[in-house]
Amino acid sequence: MVVIAEAIRTLSASHREVLNETVLSKRTVNEAAEVLGLPVETIKSRVYYALRALRVALEERGVAT
Repeated sequence: MVVIAEAIRTLSASHREVLNETVLSKRTVNEAAEVLGLPVETIKSRVYYALRALRVALEERGVAT
């Protein structure tokens, strides 16, 4: 769990924000867009790139994805 927290801290603030709203808060993309005041397509894009960056950060720490 510590490795995951470390990897998440390496993400940009906007990536952490969208992952918090979608994954941790279990909101849909539409709900996250409303909460964050951003277009749905922006949320989709940020989630995609945030998960990609998180995967890289975890691989750098020896966690297989």
